[in-house]
Amino acid sequence: MTDFNTKKSRKPWVRGNISGFFTSLLGDNRRLSQLISDWYDLHGVSLKSAVGTKRRLLALAHSLGDPVAQKLSVPDFSKYRRSRLDAGISPATLNRELQTLKAVFRELKRLSVIDYESPLQTVRKLHQAKTELSYLTHNQIARLLSECRKSRNRGLFYVALVSLATGARWSESESLTLRNCKNGGFTFCNTKNGSDRFVPVSADVFEVVTAFLGSESFTSCRTSFSRALKRASIQLPPGQATHVLRHTFASHFVMAGGNLRSLQTILGHSSLTVTTRYAHLSPDYLGQAVTCGPLSVFTGGNNVESGDTALKITDF
Repeated sequence: MTDFNTKKSRKPWVRGNISGFFTSLLGDNRRLSQLISDWYDLHGVSLKSAVGTKRRLLALAHSLGDPVAQKLSVPDFSKYRRSRLDAGISPATLNRELQTLKAVFRELKRLSVIDYESPLQTVRKLHQAKTELSYLTHNQIARLLSECRKSRNRGLFYVALVSLATGARWSESESLTLRNCKNGGFTFCNTKNGSDRFVPVSADVFEVVTAFLGSESFTSCRTSFSRALKRASIQLPPGQATHVLRHTFASHFVMAGGNLRSLQTILGHSSLTVTTRYAHLSPDYLGQAVTCGPLSVFTGGNNVESGDTALKITDF
């Protein structure tokens, strides 16, 4: 129950109810940028990368002309999206924008900031071509590490080493501190899915990384890494600069016979569906289609129904 004994306690109630009265009478004329700010203050501020998300949403609102949020129509958004596609923006980026904007409207309705369902909830994502997952060969790894070692950014070599040894995201490797190096492995905190995870590493990797972190801290080195890639003459698909190290770990892990469930835990994937992108690299990938299919008996086995030696395909 609201306490109305003081002027201070009455003001928010009066302001909120008067605002609600005029909104119902005149219609909700709040601009998209205002609702984005409301969302940030009431919910978004608690999320990871909150400031960056708000900045991107406000940029989106500006690109849309900062319309009255309730009047933002599907045709208007579709025209905006088409213009962005024509400007070379990837479908993946536009899908992330749409997904985030939908989440903002859903949360605002749950919080009773708005009382309507945004028509954008009916907009479907654009088709995305599957991203090519590149990985480095052993020779490329050696060349890259050599170039990282030559960098003026002293921490670059060690950050790259951590990512290659654990499959950690670049931001996770850069954030590693000596405090999180224990028991022969590294613990990554503040990860993408919000859960800490521990990954053991070889004694050599553990020794050189902890020796560096014992005297210095990692600093931002993405630009230095891009330069090292160029010096090593390694060309990658767009958008896969630092992330290639994560793909490299996962690819070599699976090719060496590593278990997908274990890989899911190591990489910190919330769903096995994401991890199965690497399944085709397994030496046994779908091999049972040959050994367990109905024609397997004709490719060198015995007839399990009669016990006789089975005919071969070439005998037919």
